[in-house]
Amino acid sequence: MISKSTLSGLRILIINDDSINSYGIKALERIANTITPDVWVVAPEVGQSGKSFSVTFDSVLRIHEVSPRKFSVQGTPADCVFLALGQILGDKKPDLVLSGINHGANVADFIGVSGTIGGAFAAASQNVKSIAVSQHFEGKNPTKFPLIDHFLPSIIKKLISLSWPEQVCMNVNFPEVSFGEVKGIKVADQGRMDVKWEVYKRADPVDHPYYWLHAVYKRKEEANSDVVLVESDGYITITPLQCRHQFSGCIKNLKELFTSNV
Repeated sequence: MISKSTLSGLRILIINDDSINSYGIKALERIANTITPDVWVVAPEVGQSGKSFSVTFDSVLRIHEVSPRKFSVQGTPADCVFLALGQILGDKKPDLVLSGINHGANVADFIGVSGTIGGAFAAASQNVKSIAVSQHFEGKNPTKFPLIDHFLPSIIKKLISLSWPEQVCMNVNFPEVSFGEVKGIKVADQGRMDVKWEVYKRADPVDHPYYWLHAVYKRKEEANSDVVLVESDGYITITPLQCRHQFSGCIKNLKELFTSNV
């Protein structure tokens, strides 16, 4: 466990899925620097939204040093984590990985496709504490994050002092409300949605077809779910997420079905 008195000695690694040039990662870097001077940024060269925990196996990965302790990677958020741990940071691993600030909430069923969450999972898989940070919005893509600037430093300090299990990351989402409208902070359940993926077919100028995917969803109105608390109720939410995906509910029936003397 890391005490609050030693926070200035932390090494923090910042990643995201919106690219090295996003407003969100610049805001998160600024916030991290109020906690410790040992802040590193390793982020994708271009946007990687929807890449989840994907890792690049079939092409080379290139690293570009943007400035001291700040690097871009031609790869996914998970690639950024593994390159940071295995190459860029040398022998000293980070004490904490911050992923974000994502432009858009990462809640309910969309958690599974999120590159922001995938990067946090990548860190958690290597037994490094990680926190994913996202900002809900429905209008213009945000360029400033006043709620996060105010609340996130204390949230980080409290979470880093907590002992939580290995291979678990914390998912923090902020509502799109004014400062005075924030209801508080709640530990939320991961919500549920009915999601349909629509396919739009178009033609380019030489009449070759191309396609767009678009998600249409209807959320389930569960009182303590992240999606309802963030999108409707004005709460900041924290949800612990685990990397491991085994479902235990049907193991007994499977064992009975496949148990034989063969």
